[in-house]
Order: sequence, then C-alpha cells, then structure tokens
Amino acid sequence: MTLRLLLVSLFTAGLSLGASPPPVPTAPAAAPEWAELFGGASLPVIWQSIEAAAAKANTALAAGRTTGVAAWAETVHLGAHALVDQIRPEDPERAKRLHAVLEHAARLADEVLAAAGRNEIDLAAAAHRRLQSALALARLRLPAAVTNAPPAALREAPPAPPAPQAKP
Repeated sequence: MTLRLLLVSLFTAGLSLGASPPPVPTAPAAAPEWAELFGGASLPVIWQSIEAAAAKANTALAAGRTTGVAAWAETVHLGAHALVDQIRPEDPERAKRLHAVLEHAARLADEVLAAAGRNEIDLAAAAHRRLQSALALARLRLPAAVTNAPPAALREAPPAPPAPQAKP
C-alpha cells in the first residue's frame, strides 16, 4: 500500500512539473498623459479646447506677453495626443496623415511651451505661427462631426507654478 502511495505521489508530482506556471498578473496599463485633462471628454470638446488655447496664446504673444502661454501650449499638446489616440478614420491613408499632422502640432506646442518658459517672445511667436498652420491643416483632416460641433465647455491645462526665486 505504501509503495502504491509513493508511486501515485511521484506520478502526480511529475505531472505538476510539466504543467505551465500560473499566469503572472500584469500591472494595469498606465493612463495616457492626456487622461487627466481630457479623460472622458468628447472629441469636439478636445478640438474646441485646442482651438481656444491656441487663440489665447496668439493674443498674448501678439501683445508681447508670455503669461499663460505655457499652459495654453500644454493644452494644445495634450489635446493633440488625445485626438491621435482616439480618432480612428476608416481609411488608413487618411488616418496616417491626420495622426502625422496632430503629432507635428504636439511637437510645435512643445516648442511654444519651451520658448514661453524662457520668456523668449520672438521664438514663441514663430513656433506658434507654425503651430497655427499645423492646426489649420488638422482642421481640414478631422471629421466634420468634430470640427463643426456646437460649442461645449472647454478644458484647459492649469498654469505652471512659478519658478522659485533665487535668494541673494
């Protein structure tokens, strides 16, 4: 009897060695960078927020100010990424072109943000002009349901905290 028990134990142990290991739990996917500002927002809200932020930045830069421009550029950056992640045109070529122009707009918004952060108005204004061109092209490539939607409540990135002042 004990020999039989020993053989059954060895047989079961051998079977369990050949079994695959239990699945390793995967960590939940990190939320995209735009989720805090645009999570749950409709596509028209995202687009309208981008356009409003770009217009406010344009007004400030035309007046020779960089106050608020960094936050508006961040809104454009996050919104462009949100649209890239959420808009899926059926035509692969159209999707490729739309995503390319939105990615380019996000990079240009980063240039505006960086120049505004350094208080370089001329560089910020030049980058913003290129950004406006990219947004005009994006408007042409976006679905009409996104660009022609009725006005909605806008979202805007919070302004960056002021840089700490060096003590004398």
